[in-house]
Amino acid sequence: MELQNFSVNLRVASIAEQRKWRPYRTRLGQLLQPLLPLRLFRETGFGVNQSVLNAPSSSYLFGFWQGEAYFKDIRSTLLSELVPLSEPSAADLQILEAISRDNSVSVHVRRGDYVTLQSASAYHGTCSPEYYRNALKYIESRVSKPVFFVFSDDPDWTSRNLHFPHTTHYVKHNDATTAFQDLRLMSKCNHHIIANSSFSWWGAWLANKLDGLTIAPDIWFAGGRPTPDLLPADWVRI
Repeated sequence: MELQNFSVNLRVASIAEQRKWRPYRTRLGQLLQPLLPLRLFRETGFGVNQSVLNAPSSSYLFGFWQGEAYFKDIRSTLLSELVPLSEPSAADLQILEAISRDNSVSVHVRRGDYVTLQSASAYHGTCSPEYYRNALKYIESRVSKPVFFVFSDDPDWTSRNLHFPHTTHYVKHNDATTAFQDLRLMSKCNHHIIANSSFSWWGAWLANKLDGLTIAPDIWFAGGRPTPDLLPADWVRI
């Protein structure tokens, strides 16, 4: 999901600037890091690296950095900039109207290369139908008359294997070129059931509902890799 689709105010590094950093990414460059004028921070896990929070302006951050401690202080800026540049389509507007009318719950089912690509499957894994059933029960116990909006890169599998005993909309009009519009739709929902996916993570995080529920998988990676700071503290792990 390319940032050029959003209203993000950023400057892209030039080729010359990118070349300047190459020596820092070598083994020798890492050993000599304390002696070099520029700093490189390489993400080694999903715990917050406190030194990054005080990184000098001439720094290279190598990794995902998907922990809100890194950017929570600029939340208002991100909410204003991570908005699609293009206007919602007619189909988007129809879904947005339904989302605003109902006690909406976004549900994201991530499959795609998590299933078809062996390396991705071994590393990420997928959320089981049991996870979604348990998340549904949690929502039902706390949300009155929920209406579900289901987003998935495998809608056929989702409709066959997941069943919601409430009004449910399967949102599947956007394709790979307009998938970023789904982020807008997700973020407008009141509550969220996310997958082990950065896409729905951001869809939930960008929501501006202070009393909304977000349910996330307790195990994010197939191998059970620790993710202590990946999820905000007020999200529910299941």
